[in-house]
Amino acid sequence: MLINIGDIAAACPHCGGNGFDPLSAGPLRLATELKCSGCGEKVKYLLLLDQIGEEAMRRANQAIDELKKKGPKS
Repeated sequence: MLINIGDIAAACPHCGGNGFDPLSAGPLRLATELKCSGCGEKVKYLLLLDQIGEEAMRRANQAIDELKKKGPKS
């Protein structure tokens, strides 16, 4: 399964892969452990969501910086 929000996908911290398999049945919860489909590394769902949030903030800050560089419209 791909863990993503919009166009931001989580990646395995070990190999960079973006496919994950749940280790237990049921709905995903923050503490749910997933296994990377590529390397088998175990990772918590919360860590993947945090990774997505960090990338979203990085993109937002970059967009703000670019707007500031352009200056106000005349």
